[in-house]
Amino acid sequence: MILNKSKIQVFLIFSEVWMKLKVASPALAWGGAIMLFASLITLGLSLLDPRLFQGVSVWHKPWKFQISTVLYWWSLAWFISYFGTTEQSSLSRRFIVWMSLIAGLFEVVYISWQGAFGLASHYNISSPFYGAMYTAMGVFAVLLTSTSGVLGYRVLRDHSQTYATNVALRHAIGWGLIISSVLGIVTGVILGGRTSSGGHWVGGSTNDALGLMVLNWSRDGGDLRVAHFFALHAMQILPVMAILFIWLTPSMSPNTSKRFIWLLATGYAGFCTFTLMQALSGTSFWA
Repeated sequence: MILNKSKIQVFLIFSEVWMKLKVASPALAWGGAIMLFASLITLGLSLLDPRLFQGVSVWHKPWKFQISTVLYWWSLAWFISYFGTTEQSSLSRRFIVWMSLIAGLFEVVYISWQGAFGLASHYNISSPFYGAMYTAMGVFAVLLTSTSGVLGYRVLRDHSQTYATNVALRHAIGWGLIISSVLGIVTGVILGGRTSSGGHWVGGSTNDALGLMVLNWSRDGGDLRVAHFFALHAMQILPVMAILFIWLTPSMSPNTSKRFIWLLATGYAGFCTFTLMQALSGTSFWA
């Protein structure tokens, strides 16, 4: 009986979250759901298809990008939901929703297509066509990541208090989105520009099978994917940290909480910068 009640509670929580996402942005909500379904198919293919690329399944990178895209789209939808219905037709909201969908879909489709044929998507400039596609990937990646920056700016500029009832949470969400955008683009540009200098590896073994499980980060050399990962996921990590902080300090004044969030955001940006410098020096994140 207790187990059944727990299952019902979990189902109700997921139903409430889904409804909130769907009301905020049906396109992002359903886009994420379809992409999640596609990721399950890709995961199944990785178990059935014995082919390897750089030591891991040819389907591993497509699966990682599909999951990452789901998290990105649903995170944007969740943060948009705080604005309510007054912003449904704004130009910035349309840019955030449709640019993130178009750019994200382009990235995932091309990476999955290349993976299906056991070919590289990143750093592949072996022909004029692949060179053009790699350039297009870079352009769409910048456009995709810029959407979180636009939303972060809107969140921080929301002085009408329609966005999140807690000022500390609002600033954590806003700065998290901006860090994801700015440092995500910076680390992405550095990553993308290394077509002739080792790709994301800086020293160490150029084999994902020897790296960290799932993420594949190098254990014996620098790996630029580390900084890129932490930068892109600031939009999720900072709000979660803020929620824990708010829960632990319920009596702290709003202004003091806001200043602490600024300090936290600065420290997080510094941490991302540190992991970037560490990778560029050829040092493993695990050193």
